[in-house]
Amino acid sequence: MSLTLPTNLPSGDRRTTRVALPPTLDPLHDPTRVPLPPLPLDIAVSQARWALEKYGPTSIHDAVAMVSAAAVLDGMLRDVLAALDAERAA
Repeated sequence: MSLTLPTNLPSGDRRTTRVALPPTLDPLHDPTRVPLPPLPLDIAVSQARWALEKYGPTSIHDAVAMVSAAAVLDGMLRDVLAALDAERAA
C-alpha cells in the first residue's frame, strides 16, 4: 500500500511524492491488552503537563512530528483518565 502526498517546492511548483506504508498498521491503543495499573494522579498530571510543554510548539506543517506528538499525548491522556477513574473508585 502507498500514499501520495502533495509536495510544495521552494520554486512554487507542486509535485506529488509517493510514500510506501507498512503492510499492516498497529493501532495506538489495543483494548485487548491487559493494561498496567494506573499511575497516581499527581504523577499522571505531571507527565501530561511535561508532554504538553514539550509537544505544544510542534509545527503543524511537520507531519512526522505531529504523529509523534499525537501518539505521546494519546498515552498521556489515557494515563490521566485511568488515574482519575482509579481515584474515584477508591
